[in-house]
Amino acid sequence: MDSYALMAVLTLALGLALLAAEVFIPSGGVIMTAAGIVFIISVWSAWQAWGKSGELTLFLIYIAALVVLFPSVLGGAFYVFPRTEYGRRMMNPPSLDEMEPFVAETERLTRLIGKTGTTLTRLGPGGMVLVEGERMHAESEGMLILTDTPVRVLALKGNRLLVRQVRESAVPEPAPTEESLAEHERTPLDDDFGQS
Repeated sequence: MDSYALMAVLTLALGLALLAAEVFIPSGGVIMTAAGIVFIISVWSAWQAWGKSGELTLFLIYIAALVVLFPSVLGGAFYVFPRTEYGRRMMNPPSLDEMEPFVAETERLTRLIGKTGTTLTRLGPGGMVLVEGERMHAESEGMLILTDTPVRVLALKGNRLLVRQVRESAVPEPAPTEESLAEHERTPLDDDFGQS
């Protein structure tokens, strides 16, 4: 067996192995692309070994083997995948018993939305807060919030509370009067025209 024939057989085996690996390892198509390149090298090597030398029968046998093995290996991998431990975890959704603790925790955290609490640690943006006497993992909206700062729970973000600092203004802003509204609506052009 010459070097091209050996390379054709080895690259065919490598391509089939990569094809099966694509089913088991999520790679976003990277492994499938590598398998395609290996198959092209394999066909080229087979052509160099048997097609050019006039042994067309061996080349056609190689092509027939490729046509049969490609879907067989792919189908076999898809048949075996759900029967593996990893495949069972990926293919079978969690049962209601497994979901119950998650649902209960989500409901408990949802009841805290709108409540106020205090930061126990600095949130930058993650940290701990005290809401209704419970220490909870929390996250700010991206802003740094210092320790012992009052916060309000806005929403849930996964299993964390999304909080915002409570801004307390001691003096409420006065209601706008007609004069202040008129002054606010003035533009620099009004001043220019008023002087002329």
